[in-house]
Amino acid sequence: MLLIFAQPAQAAGACVLSGAQEAGRQASLLELYTSEGCSSCPPAESWLSGLAMAGLDAKRVVPLAFHVDYWDGLGWRDRFASPDYSRRQRWRAALAGSSLIYTPQMLVNGHDWRFSGYDGLRASLPGGQAGAALRVRGRQAGDGLDIEAEAVLGPGEPPLRLMLALFEDGLQSRVSAGENEGRLLRHDAVARTLAGPFPLSGAKTTLKLHLRFAVGQRPGASGAAVWLEDERGRVRQALAAHCAGG
Repeated sequence: MLLIFAQPAQAAGACVLSGAQEAGRQASLLELYTSEGCSSCPPAESWLSGLAMAGLDAKRVVPLAFHVDYWDGLGWRDRFASPDYSRRQRWRAALAGSSLIYTPQMLVNGHDWRFSGYDGLRASLPGGQAGAALRVRGRQAGDGLDIEAEAVLGPGEPPLRLMLALFEDGLQSRVSAGENEGRLLRHDAVARTLAGPFPLSGAKTTLKLHLRFAVGQRPGASGAAVWLEDERGRVRQALAAHCAGG
């Protein structure tokens, strides 16, 4: 069992979350690398927001929008951007033997995915059973969430590590400069905090930690995403759970 405490637990607040993804079926991680400074990105983000309505809910696809910071010097500073997300995109490109990064870029389970609509995404999802299960529980405490994540690996699974992110839905920005000047941009599944990787130890690992909310993050519109990836970034299981009132 792996126990990590970033800070002592604080009094419980108004957000609780709970979710599980069993080993019988894999949920896929869909990463979107995006920026408010990119005029090609709003259609990709709108498409991402429509996944559940298209029948691709979090039991099948866990979406995360990573706002990169390398657009910030080109006219508009994206308040959701982080150098951590730009580094993750560069790491993914390097694993594929490339130095090219761009927005919007989508990856499914760590593999570059060329946009082909909801039907194309369905056809790209793995059809076999997953060999790993995930569970997550969380409760608001002070400036963030006390999280407990559990990973259970089946026989034959390669060495894996666990990643966590806090995300937020229903965000809006009125852009006053750059390629999207004058537009009201809407965002869902925006990564606000990223933690990991945490190497797994044995067939069952339990991780406990406190993740802080980003500045201005609304707990009631937030959630936690958890996924397992190997050293090459290939995702073996994913899970998302949304906050509800406690």
